[in-house]
Amino acid sequence: MTTVRVSLLLLQALLCVHGHIQRIWGQNGPLYESTKQLIASQSSSAASIWNITQQAIDHKLEYLQEAKDTLDDHQQVVSGRLEMFFGSQYSEEWRACSKKYELQVAHFNRELVDKYSVCRNSLDHITDHFQEEIVLEASFLSKASQEITEFASTCRIWQLKQAGFNHAGVLLCTVAGIGRINQRMISSLELCDAILLEMSLEDLDTPSCLFYHQLKMEFDELFAEIESCAMN
Repeated sequence: MTTVRVSLLLLQALLCVHGHIQRIWGQNGPLYESTKQLIASQSSSAASIWNITQQAIDHKLEYLQEAKDTLDDHQQVVSGRLEMFFGSQYSEEWRACSKKYELQVAHFNRELVDKYSVCRNSLDHITDHFQEEIVLEASFLSKASQEITEFASTCRIWQLKQAGFNHAGVLLCTVAGIGRINQRMISSLELCDAILLEMSLEDLDTPSCLFYHQLKMEFDELFAEIESCAMN
């Protein structure tokens, strides 16, 4: 079997696997044109896979950030009400009512600050854990498209334009390289999917966060009582 025949069979096998079998007769010959198209197609597919994965990762990070922003907003409201409660620039009625509820508010003040800190730390830990787990696999996926593109030069596909070169070696380099990256991408995608699924099932309402939100609701009710007292 001739070298050209082996080269054609190698290229045809890979093209058939990916559903791209077709005859491309450009000025540089079928081997070069087909190999060039194959690299471009595989690079484009890898880029598309990374874009979808990146969107999923960004969505999870936004979800975590929203949870932290909501917590921070709640605590800001609490801080504003505590500042208002302990302020001295209010009416005699307000000061009289605040005196009545002083011990209860002091208790909520300590508990809310403590549980806010613990809840915030737990959300930060979940975020850090997620990023640490996914960064390695995501990093490979982000580079896969460029690595496939570089096979055009590393495998010297320009040699396919001319007779007298080792066409089978060039195609084997290209086929093996793309196959290796595709296998690595499959592994990375499986791990990324598993991490993203774990993140989807992650309960952001940790015990400390649940306790904080419950305290916040109770404090809101107490503050409403204080305001009602001051208006009567």
